Amino acid sequence: MISDKLYELAFAYKRTRLWESIWDTEIFAVKLSDGRIGYITVTGAASRHYSLGVYIGSKGLDSLRIMARADQTAASPLEFQEQVLQQECLQCSFESKEELSEEEQKGVRRYAKANNIRLAGKGAYPQFTKYQKNLCPWFLKDQEDQDILCQALGAAVALAGMLEGKEASKLGLGEIEDEGMKIPMLEFREGTYVLTDTVLPEEEPRKLPAPLAGNEIGVAKLKKRKKSGVWECEIIRFPQPVRNEPEEVPFFPVFLLAVNSATGYLLPLPSLKGYEDNPEALVDSFIEGLLRQKNCPKEILVRDQRTYAFAEDLCQKVGIVLRMEEELEALDDIEEALLDRFSKEGEEELEDFMDMLDSMLDMDQQQLKSLPQDGLDQLKELMEQGMLPEEIEERLELIFDKMKGEDASAKRSAPGSIRQIKTNVSYVISVSSGTGCYRHIQISGDSTLFGLHGAILDAFGFMDDHAHAFFMDNRSWSNGDSYYAEDVERDLRLTVDYTLSQVNLYKGKQFKYIFDFGDEWIFQCKVLKVTDENTPEPLVVRSKGEAPEQYGRWEDEDE
Repeated sequence: MISDKLYELAFAYKRTRLWESIWDTEIFAVKLSDGRIGYITVTGAASRHYSLGVYIGSKGLDSLRIMARADQTAASPLEFQEQVLQQECLQCSFESKEELSEEEQKGVRRYAKANNIRLAGKGAYPQFTKYQKNLCPWFLKDQEDQDILCQALGAAVALAGMLEGKEASKLGLGEIEDEGMKIPMLEFREGTYVLTDTVLPEEEPRKLPAPLAGNEIGVAKLKKRKKSGVWECEIIRFPQPVRNEPEEVPFFPVFLLAVNSATGYLLPLPSLKGYEDNPEALVDSFIEGLLRQKNCPKEILVRDQRTYAFAEDLCQKVGIVLRMEEELEALDDIEEALLDRFSKEGEEELEDFMDMLDSMLDMDQQQLKSLPQDGLDQLKELMEQGMLPEEIEERLELIFDKMKGEDASAKRSAPGSIRQIKTNVSYVISVSSGTGCYRHIQISGDSTLFGLHGAILDAFGFMDDHAHAFFMDNRSWSNGDSYYAEDVERDLRLTVDYTLSQVNLYKGKQFKYIFDFGDEWIFQCKVLKVTDENTPEPLVVRSKGEAPEQYGRWEDEDE
């Protein structure tokens, strides 16, 4: 459970808007209560993603340096992922509500309600994450980690106060790569943070595992075999995280790609969780794999130092020629196929699951009740935990309503399927801005989303002087079912091209309308009624609450 102290410091940090004073590449330090040094980065100056990360000691700092050097344009997708997965830090970031788990959302809302904090805007919700080498970023749970992040946030708040009216350069903020230079360090003394400095340590040389081929029997068997063929080998990190136990933090295992250059045959080998801790296990599995195939390579080609160090002892003992080559076509083909598989696999599985749910929606009540109860209970639990995509939750709600005898046909929606265009219908749509302020707008189904945009602005007295977008999956800034204004430079669907009857509206459907991407006015929309009435022009049929002033918003969105 996240402590109130951590929430308090997170909101205090956000109010400082420190990212407006320093760049992502400039770092400062905090001397932690246990004597270690935490190196702090602040993001937001070059993007709209606001976060603070604390990297502990030389090990953490070196992981930051690796991240800073990561170049997605120069590296292969697998190489870039490997670099990114070296990150080791504790992070406080500010996200949209949809990015948090249900448990995280409840914690933030509880604290905000108790302290009269208004949660509004794209990055209103603080999220606390632990990054560990080769592991999936995970929830911050340990009290010690929370204490360290509290100290980092407190130091950042103090630094923001020291920077008021000053240039950041005056305090000596430095670039990550400037080894040996002094950077500002804050130390907590007698109830307050005092500004001192510390020297950035040199980066420690990376030590590559160089395992010994200790399986003497396996080595002896390989030496007796006639050597033939050229094999291309590379150690890579699995593209998706896995875990062995439900409570385990998901990890990215290592496996060895070994491909016959002539035939393209891929040697089947198991993956390994902790290669750095036990590299000999990968050597043993490679030896066993070769023996199962009754093969011993004449030559092994690699293109990186890690794989060279892995194979060197084995090749020396068996008499295999080991060479470095930049271009390895057989490996490239295998890696491309691997990435293609994993990029499509999730989408295909989602489509299959959606098809299954559509089939369930076609069942009658008796057929649904005959389905295995264990499976239904699991789906209910996942829904309650907020762990399912919204389009799946939407279908499941309809299925469970149908099982209870409620009519789901009027509410059925199938995002991504062919949408039937209705004519001669109108919709009554509730559009709300905060609590207690809404407008009910009746509008024809033949009106475009752009027409609804204009009707909303007219209803709230806003000027149409900024970009807008609709998110029909009810998730702000999602890449799913979204529609944008013409002047937005995106290769996406435009609000002028789609009528309301084409976007699959039904009674109870909820979606979001965002106006002015800078101030980010978010309006919650819900279809209250579908009617056969003719509505030549949009009408405001009900109004409650005073509309907010378009240019009268307060600076701080949280309080």
